[in-house]
Amino acid sequence: MSDPMTDMSDPELVRRVARLARLGLPPAELAETGTQLGTILGHFRALQDVDTRGVEPLVHAVDRPGEAVADVVVAQPDPRRDLLGLTRAAREGFFVVPRVIDADFGAAGG
Repeated sequence: MSDPMTDMSDPELVRRVARLARLGLPPAELAETGTQLGTILGHFRALQDVDTRGVEPLVHAVDRPGEAVADVVVAQPDPRRDLLGLTRAAREGFFVVPRVIDADFGAAGG
């Protein structure tokens, strides 16, 4: 019998998980994705079964997290100026691009 917490063989369940994750999953990929999700959930199930009694929680991943350094203000390059310098199509600090909408929306509020 399969574990209901890791069994992702139901295509509808995989479709719901994909929708919740905002994934545009094609129907042809449901079975393979279900297998992959089941494997991932199986790894988490294995981690839950690890006996951690007597293990002290970590505050930091290393014994000494390191010394704090003073904040120093450093001049940064101006990316806008640098990028605009790479094009011949710039005017008044902006890129000039071809018109993509050929419509007049009229005055604001009208």
